[in-house]
Amino acid sequence: MENTAAPEDLVTLLRGGGAPREIRLFAARGHLPLDPDAALRALLAVVGDPDPETAATARLTLRASSPDRLARFVRSGEPQEDELDVLAREHDDPFVLEEVVRSRSTGDETLLFLARTAGGRPQEALIANHARLLARPALVQALLENPELTAEGRRLLSELTEEFFEKKARRLQSDALRAEEIPGDAEEDEVGSAEEGEELDADGEEAAAEESPEENFEENSLFIGAIYRRVSLMTISEKIGLAYKGNKDERRVLIGDSNKLIGMAVLKSRSLSINEVESFAAMRNLDEELYRRISKSREWMRKPAVILALVMNPRVPLDVTLPLLKRIATRELRRIVRNRNLAPVLRTSARKLLALRRR
Repeated sequence: MENTAAPEDLVTLLRGGGAPREIRLFAARGHLPLDPDAALRALLAVVGDPDPETAATARLTLRASSPDRLARFVRSGEPQEDELDVLAREHDDPFVLEEVVRSRSTGDETLLFLARTAGGRPQEALIANHARLLARPALVQALLENPELTAEGRRLLSELTEEFFEKKARRLQSDALRAEEIPGDAEEDEVGSAEEGEELDADGEEAAAEESPEENFEENSLFIGAIYRRVSLMTISEKIGLAYKGNKDERRVLIGDSNKLIGMAVLKSRSLSINEVESFAAMRNLDEELYRRISKSREWMRKPAVILALVMNPRVPLDVTLPLLKRIATRELRRIVRNRNLAPVLRTSARKLLALRRR
């Protein structure tokens, strides 16, 4: 009977640096007699080998590996955090890096590296992952410092910062000012007290205006991070209950949960506003069924902004977006034609519709 523990033992030996040089070279060349996932683990284990020849050979083998194979490994091979870090730093295929960004096993330091360096699909996936951005605000700062950041990406990050950090920080500061307000002397007349209150409010507004975006961002990150951590510890039933009864910030975190039942519960919340629906339609990390649910609501689809958000979102299935093209204004159709992130068939259909409207 084949010893199924042998491949794991060999990979463990390679990771610990205790394998002979000949074995490490075989691993670097991808020649070890292991199953595909184990062979890839062995290869990743020797990319940082102290022997220059072994490390160089491993890097060449990794870069020559099929992107499909690497992406499948990230999705279903249960990679470890350090293995994902090696892939992020040593491979440049956008589809592989996108899978690394989406993996729950990817560490914060790896995401910070990608936030500072990645463009295209990996960058879009990271910007769309609001849960990670809210839990680690440093990722937003790293993205903003990335020279490859697109204008659309900068706009989305600005909206995220405004919605979750700056508004909340100003509100918290206003509450703190009111709490610290010292009552006027009991003998003062009501007019004097009102004037004093107005002066305090004016001072509070001036202080808020002088506070830098970075200070607002850091102050409110604790609040948003607390929501994310609290939600991450909840059971599915608790999350669904919060989706129905929670506030806007909690719904924004819950809508991106990996369990689509929780997202569906968010969309059924009685407190849900049309502006929230529009923001959900633009998110790029939701389950496809959530986009379908939005598109089937007559109430929500009366708002052109919701329709446009769905069509402009590359993650929304074509069977949802193609029928919506005829409801898009001509000016917006031109944006769709120029948007290279969208599927070619969608852009072609938009171009044909534009030609028909010109006749």
